[in-house]
Amino acid sequence: MKKEATDNNYISSELLAAYLDGRATAAENERVLKALAEDSRLREVVKIAQAVDEPESFEADEIDLLPMTALAASCGDENYCCLECETYILNRHPIAFDEKELLADAVRNKWQKPDGTPLHHIGRHLERYGLSVTRLYQCSLSDIVAALDAGCDVIAAVDGGELLGHPSDELAEDLFVGQIPDHTVVILACDTAQHTITLHDPNSSRPSDSYPTEQFMNAWADSKYYLVTATNDNSMNQYTPHPIDLTDVVLDDDLNDLREAIAENAHEIWAENRKSEGWTYGPQRNDSLKQTPDMVSYGQLPESEKRYDREMAMQTIKLLKKLGYDLIKREDTELYQVLKRRIQESKLEYRCPQCGNTVYRHQHFCDQCGTRLDNITWDKDQEDQE
Repeated sequence: MKKEATDNNYISSELLAAYLDGRATAAENERVLKALAEDSRLREVVKIAQAVDEPESFEADEIDLLPMTALAASCGDENYCCLECETYILNRHPIAFDEKELLADAVRNKWQKPDGTPLHHIGRHLERYGLSVTRLYQCSLSDIVAALDAGCDVIAAVDGGELLGHPSDELAEDLFVGQIPDHTVVILACDTAQHTITLHDPNSSRPSDSYPTEQFMNAWADSKYYLVTATNDNSMNQYTPHPIDLTDVVLDDDLNDLREAIAENAHEIWAENRKSEGWTYGPQRNDSLKQTPDMVSYGQLPESEKRYDREMAMQTIKLLKKLGYDLIKREDTELYQVLKRRIQESKLEYRCPQCGNTVYRHQHFCDQCGTRLDNITWDKDQEDQE
C-alpha cells in the first residue's frame, strides 16, 4: 500500500524521526497522532522504533527523567508563550521594557528557539530585570501556595491540551507520547478549599481562567511539576535550597570511578584559579593574606574536603542521567557495537523500488513518493561491501 506525498496523512521519515525524538512541534505531533489513529501499520512501525531506541537494558527505564529540554511553545504560530508570561509579570511590578528587544535578546542568547523555549530558560528575562528567579522540579501544590503567600510570581509548565481538558487518547498513551509540557501559564491564585486554581493563560482572550485543581495537576505532571518563581525581594534569608531529587539514580562501578576522576580534576581547576588570584598555602585560612590549607594536591586533602568534591561530582553525574543523558564508554561493549552498527546502517544508500529516489535503512517512508519501506528487500551485498 502506497501513499502519495500530497496525502494529508503522509508522514515523512524526517517528521516521524522528530516525533520519536521529541523534537516535533505541537502541530506536527497532532498530525502524526492523527495518522497513527488511522494507520495500524504506522502504529506498528512506531512501536518497533521505540522498542529499538529503548531496550530493556537501558537504566533510563528505571529513572523518572526530567524534561529539561522540552519546549514550552503552544501560543499561536509564533511559540512565544514563555515570553508572554514573562512580559505579563514585568508589567505587574511594573517594569518598563521593550518587547521587541526582549525577543531579540532571547533569540541572541538562544533562550528562544524556533519551536519554543526550553524549560530551563524560562525566567531569563525576569533575571535580566533584577528579579530573583528560582527553577524547581518535583514541586507540589503546597509549594505553589507558599510561593504565592510569599508574594512571588509563579510560572508553571504544563501540557496545554490536558489543561484545557483534552487529555491524550488511549493511542497516544500506549505509544508514550502526548505527555508533553508544551505550554506555560502564570499562576494567580490557588483555592485549596474550593479545589480551584486561577491562571493567566497567554492562549486565552480572558485576563484569567479558573480550573479544577485536579485538571491542572494532570497537566502540570507532564513537566514533572516544574515551577519558576520570581520575586523582587532579593534578601538572602528568603532563599531556600531545593535540589533535584536524585535518589532513584544509581551509578555503576565505572561511573563511580569517573566520579573520583571528576572530583580530583575539579580540585585541580579550583586550585589553579586560586593560584591565579594570588592564593598560596597556609596552615589556616586567611583571606587578607590569601592563604588556605587546601592549596595542596588532591591526595593531601583531608577526607572531609575529598567527600565534598566527590559528592559534587557524583551529584553532577546523577543529574546528567536524570535529565536523560547516557554516559557511554567507547570500547567494544555490546551497546557500543549496536550504536556503531546503527550509525553505519544509517549512511548506506539504497533506491526506492517505486520512484528510484535515494533512501536509507533507517527510513520508514520514501521522501519522494511516500512508499513504505518496511517491506523493502535491502541489498545485502551492498551492505557487506560497506
